[in-house]
Amino acid sequence: MWNIIDKRIISQINIGTLLLLFCLMAVVQGFQYLGYIDSLSKFLVTKARNIRSLAFCLVGTCFFFSMLVTNDVALIITVPFTITLLHRLERQENAIVLIVLETIAANLGSTLTPIGNPQNVYLYQEYHMRFLAFFQALLPYGMVAMFLLMGCVWIKFDKKTFHVDKQIFEQEKKELKHKTVWTIAFTVLFFLCILTVLRILPGWITFLVVVATLLLCNPELLKKINYGLLGKFILLFVMVGNIAAVPVIESWLGTIVAKHEFVCGVFVSQIISNVPAAILLSKFTSNGMDLMLGVNVGGLGTPIASMASMISLDFYSKSMAAEQKKYMVTFLGYNAFFLGCMVILRLVLQWI
Repeated sequence: MWNIIDKRIISQINIGTLLLLFCLMAVVQGFQYLGYIDSLSKFLVTKARNIRSLAFCLVGTCFFFSMLVTNDVALIITVPFTITLLHRLERQENAIVLIVLETIAANLGSTLTPIGNPQNVYLYQEYHMRFLAFFQALLPYGMVAMFLLMGCVWIKFDKKTFHVDKQIFEQEKKELKHKTVWTIAFTVLFFLCILTVLRILPGWITFLVVVATLLLCNPELLKKINYGLLGKFILLFVMVGNIAAVPVIESWLGTIVAKHEFVCGVFVSQIISNVPAAILLSKFTSNGMDLMLGVNVGGLGTPIASMASMISLDFYSKSMAAEQKKYMVTFLGYNAFFLGCMVILRLVLQWI
């Protein structure tokens, strides 16, 4: 009996997602170790004249970068960088709003390409969608989202110029042997991760190469991986699997999903996250486009609605002077606003 239970639990866990998440965090740790994230901080500060222009840059980067490397990857790279940068600028009071807007930007920007997030990859292939139809359906949401994001940045962040002693960016020079070689190595690892996202390269191959590279470069980097976040994902997968296995819930979904794909996608995403929601609800409808719109818009709302939002929350909660209660209030407020705007847009487009 225990063997049956164990096998069922293991089957509920998406090993590929966990391996990819591990690899992405490992690559970020590698670039951090090589000093490139700090160097990028210095570069941005020298180019951005004030906190508003810096916010425009970071939020815009998340929005467009997520289209190519997924919302998870965009936030794994951007959020730790934002926390480090604002700490150096002594502008930690801007961290919560900026990270929340970056998260929303990544979630909404990723909707515009079939490879922008896991639910798009799955549904695009499951329903054999055509790119033109896909892009036409999602484009209005992306355009409105970008306009709203830039408006929030303009209103929320001031134009006060930075007053920073450039010496705070002076790092202790690390005498790293073969730094160029390791730079190339971690860059290659990053592209291997992208190939895994595109399902061109199996995740276990990327995982083995990443682990081997970290052991050769600096084994201590393996200790810095956020294993707590991986544990949260495991618990989420098990929870979703158990929910889907309840006959009453399965029967209930079978009766309401058809012709209500958008609403069901938004609602179910709030409870079990939009990736599992896409997989679960796709069993009960042939209207993949409306379901895709629903689970993408449904990524807004609660932190669990999108795995990418969980990543941002986890990074922020582990930062210095984290105010988790304030973060949650801010997160829910902005997400409710954007979710409401996307739902209104949906109604307008249907009416037109």
